Amino acid sequence: MNPGIIAFIVIYCVVLCCYFFTETSGNMKLRAPNKITLALMFFIFGAYFICTQWGQIHYLALAALFLAMMGDIFLLFSFQRGGDFFLAGNICFTIYEIMILQLRRISISQFWWVLLVVSLLVSLFAFLFYKFQDIFKLGVLRLPMLMYLTTIILNGTFGIALVAYVPNFLLFGIGTFLFMLSDFDIVLHKFVFPKSKFIHRLNSALYFTGLLLIVLNFALI
Repeated sequence: MNPGIIAFIVIYCVVLCCYFFTETSGNMKLRAPNKITLALMFFIFGAYFICTQWGQIHYLALAALFLAMMGDIFLLFSFQRGGDFFLAGNICFTIYEIMILQLRRISISQFWWVLLVVSLLVSLFAFLFYKFQDIFKLGVLRLPMLMYLTTIILNGTFGIALVAYVPNFLLFGIGTFLFMLSDFDIVLHKFVFPKSKFIHRLNSALYFTGLLLIVLNFALI
């Protein structure tokens, strides 16, 4: 592996470990620069390899990374505005994943199960949100959250399809799957266990590790 890539991974992991503490410190002057640094790191690293080593079709992945970065930044100040950026990013990621499957001549008949998994997971969340409203205290955010979760579930499930059918997108697929799990976790933290530092840190661990794997996929092929 290129020494520069190894150095990036080490520095990224150090900054992430620092974020585990700054995000729960209650000090925005520490948390915001730490999180913005992480977001800039995965975006700039991914942008460099996509722009220098990959074709224009992959610029859609670059757009998704940019939207994820903006989501990270805006989420510091507005949960709804940050969610809007992430929703748009999820859509870009999903379209990109479908394009990769099509380019590899993977027919729809081979990944029909993706839509089944998506339907089951979205139905499960809808059931939980409406049946256990005293636990999932979403209020007016119930429907918007379901819409958002639909996009991240599409993203993560098509990521699993990439793992299954496109070997050189293994890291990308695992990364989007971790991204999906991080959003499942944030539902628990935001609406069920808002005081849990463990769940808060788990969200960051899953999300930023997922984004690291996504950008490494473009660097290592």
